[in-house]
Amino acid sequence: MKRVEKRPFRSLLVVYRALVAVLVLVAVIILAGTVYGLAKKKRGTAELPLPSDSPGGDIFSGIGSMRIATADPEPEILVISLAFPYDKNDRPFAEELASRISYFKSATAEYLGAFTVEELSVLDEDTISRELLSRYNSALHLGQITDLYILEYMRL
Repeated sequence: MKRVEKRPFRSLLVVYRALVAVLVLVAVIILAGTVYGLAKKKRGTAELPLPSDSPGGDIFSGIGSMRIATADPEPEILVISLAFPYDKNDRPFAEELASRISYFKSATAEYLGAFTVEELSVLDEDTISRELLSRYNSALHLGQITDLYILEYMRL
């Protein structure tokens, strides 16, 4: 008795092999991306150095540079940039800081925008830093900011 064996069409075999090749290629790309991402994560990014007496492990500079108009009849612009150390391992506090950025900006603008140019010239950076630190800490529930650094402070 003769046995008849059916084979798929040659075109189906070519499509099958092409699909397998695409699947292997996608798997290699995913694997290479994962290895690259893990290697890059371990290297880290360049960070601002912490002062030697500050606790924690990172500098929060998410507030950025702000332009604030003074309370003069013809206002001048005050440019200020702030940063402070925080413990990057305290994830809830870090998330609270990130969620309070808009409050930090509005509190800074409200405080400094109430002064005229003459009043700002009398204030020193330590006084401004202490007052802003007090305002920031009053809005925080999961931790407190210990130091506030004024990175940039100039009138235009």
